[in-house]
Amino acid sequence: MKHSKSLALIAAGLVAGIVLGSVGLAAAAPASTTTPAPQTTGVLSACIGMGQAIRGAGARLIDVLADLTGLSTTDIQAKRAAGESIADIAKSEGVDPDDVVAKALEARKALLDQKVADGTITQEQADAAYAQMQERLTERVTTTATGRPSWAGQGQGLGGGRGAGRGGNGAGFCGGCQGVSAAQ
Repeated sequence: MKHSKSLALIAAGLVAGIVLGSVGLAAAAPASTTTPAPQTTGVLSACIGMGQAIRGAGARLIDVLADLTGLSTTDIQAKRAAGESIADIAKSEGVDPDDVVAKALEARKALLDQKVADGTITQEQADAAYAQMQERLTERVTTTATGRPSWAGQGQGLGGGRGAGRGGNGAGFCGGCQGVSAAQ
């Protein structure tokens, strides 16, 4: 009988510990789990996850250049690695570099418009992102530098730069983000 009483007391203690622990965790949990409203100030300081969308829409400069010239993106990347800019490659293929930028901006504007329609970002954020894209693409089309531009962030979101979670590809909430990326 003494043994059953001991087991009952131990079981009651464990149940009490679980209940009290659960109450403590519930009290420490955030009061709301609703999604916060989009930020309306700054140039997308929280980032808007455009990198993957730009790649998926074929809106990178190399994608647009490939479409306009018939070259493969692999050929364009090889020329870039050899020191040519997007503008150099476009000119050598009889394409105006301004047309490359215009088509890339057109595709990106459609992506931004969709994010506004979805309520993901505000029109003010879309306008700021578009202005930033205009500036950066105009600069990026003439550079011979390859790789991630200094303004593209480090991709150190929850994925730690490994492609997992938001920000693993340099897009999304990544701490170092100053706006949208994937200009090349």
